[in-house]
Amino acid sequence: MIEPRIITADDLCRAAENILRTNLHPLVEALALEDFEEITDWAQVPTMEAVAHADTPTGAISSPGLVDAPVRKAHGVYDATWRVVVSVFDRDEDYNATAARTRQWAALVRALLIDNPSLGGVASSLTWVGEDYAERPRKDEARTFGGCAVAFDVTAKNVAELGSGDPQFPSTNTPVSTTITQRP
Repeated sequence: MIEPRIITADDLCRAAENILRTNLHPLVEALALEDFEEITDWAQVPTMEAVAHADTPTGAISSPGLVDAPVRKAHGVYDATWRVVVSVFDRDEDYNATAARTRQWAALVRALLIDNPSLGGVASSLTWVGEDYAERPRKDEARTFGGCAVAFDVTAKNVAELGSGDPQFPSTNTPVSTTITQRP
């Protein structure tokens, strides 16, 4: 009997979060990065402005969706690649310090996820595909708010295994018939 398995973008985001929650702060400590506090809050947020007043550092992991069309391997067997974006938002004393800090956060995230390409077993591959930074000077404060976004393409194999042919999980391929009757 085949165990049912459905993989979603949320599964990949949560798997990346688990890797980062477990390994990010120990890496910061091992590298002796001073003033880099542990990220305890990871959320899915739509924009940088949504976390502008959050306690920092804070993290966000999201997925805008599939990178390409899913690949059909056999009847009912598909592999798919989602874009997963990990962002970290933080503050520092000025623009230059914030820029350096956000770039360091990006390097830490990049290194950890490249080193864990299966995301704990849910993914078959992970490819680093991009990195962006944004700093926003605050007119009403001496500090600058900034963030980084590190993008990965994450592939999962067999993303929708329902056990076709298994009597416990009948096939979803239900025949459909349509009758068209002409009106007089």
